[in-house]
Amino acid sequence: MLLIAGLLITVLAVVAGVFAVTAAPVQRVPLERRVWGSQEEKQRLSLTSDYLVSLADRVLRQSSWVPFRERELELAGVRMTPGALVVAVGALGVTLLVLMTLLTGSLLVALLLALLVPGVAKVVLRVKTDRRRAAFGKQLDETIQLIASSLRAGHSFARALDSVATEADSPTAEEFARVINENRIGRDLIVALEQTADRMQNEDFRWVAEAVAVHRDTGGNLNEVLDRVGQTMRERNQIRQEVDTLAAEGKFSAIVLMALPVVVGGAFSLINPGYLGPMFTTNLGRVLLLASLVLYIIGGLWMKKIVNVRF
Repeated sequence: MLLIAGLLITVLAVVAGVFAVTAAPVQRVPLERRVWGSQEEKQRLSLTSDYLVSLADRVLRQSSWVPFRERELELAGVRMTPGALVVAVGALGVTLLVLMTLLTGSLLVALLLALLVPGVAKVVLRVKTDRRRAAFGKQLDETIQLIASSLRAGHSFARALDSVATEADSPTAEEFARVINENRIGRDLIVALEQTADRMQNEDFRWVAEAVAVHRDTGGNLNEVLDRVGQTMRERNQIRQEVDTLAAEGKFSAIVLMALPVVVGGAFSLINPGYLGPMFTTNLGRVLLLASLVLYIIGGLWMKKIVNVRF
């Protein structure tokens, strides 16, 4: 009976999480105001998941602390509301809790693993944000060339930005569409470009914004200025790629050195389980183990600092 109840809870949690993840993207205007005529009747389970998402959004808006902020989701390119992500993470946590309880028989272990789900979600968002910013930086050279080509064709700078928002790949198209929309509602174009540079943490794009600001104040041929900026960025990217290539060997060596103690300790534990017993049962062993852990962390941070070359 307990197994059936656990499986039932797991299925319901998985279904709720799937509906929350596959929910419609963030919509600022209600659907009934944008769709003419009658709407199709939704399934009861879909209505339940929508109610949970709206309830979570309402609670998060009234709370002073939220686990996932809208800006964080925007930077990661996740088209979900914070409430939908909270429901999805909660459903996944409940599913993991029930499954691990049934598999291991230990509620404490299952609870600890379930509590790791929000942290993993945070890490995933951070990784997606870093990848999105890196993709924006890789596309910047083509973006500058496209803007300069549009200017040479006789288009205005705003029209050139609009062509980038239409023809470029993601995330460049999304960021430039945001710049265009902000400019249309009254925000200064230079300010919008600088905020994009801050949001993407890209110093090269900040050069572009500063070049456009100088051109607006002093005049001149903007497409030639952008060509020179693009050439400078290409040279910097070439040097950056060479530095990354030279640092790749150091990074791989650091990974091997950090994994070696863990792998060797695990191998000894499997081959001879009692060999490492004194490290955990005697006072001297515990002191040595603690000192090794401290030195392990210091060495890892030291190697990370050495191989992380900023350019």
